[in-house]
Amino acid sequence: MTHTHSIDLHGMNMSQSRRVLDSLFDWLKDNKNIHNLEIVVGVGNRSLHGPVLPSFVINYLKELGLIGENINGVIKVNLNTKKHKS
Repeated sequence: MTHTHSIDLHGMNMSQSRRVLDSLFDWLKDNKNIHNLEIVVGVGNRSLHGPVLPSFVINYLKELGLIGENINGVIKVNLNTKKHKS
């Protein structure tokens, strides 16, 4: 059975989002039954300079060797698929 965990970063700034993501990934180390993440980042409609969180979260995931796909403001991540760094 595939377990999915969702988290909502919508409305947060990058600093707040980093703290939440750091805590989430620390928590995930002890919760191996979670295989997929859905990270709500929004599409930046209320942001003065366009969307910030989607690219921030994608880059955060890349630092962990993970790949995220942004689908309408929700970044979907398969935790079982790590990107191989060259």
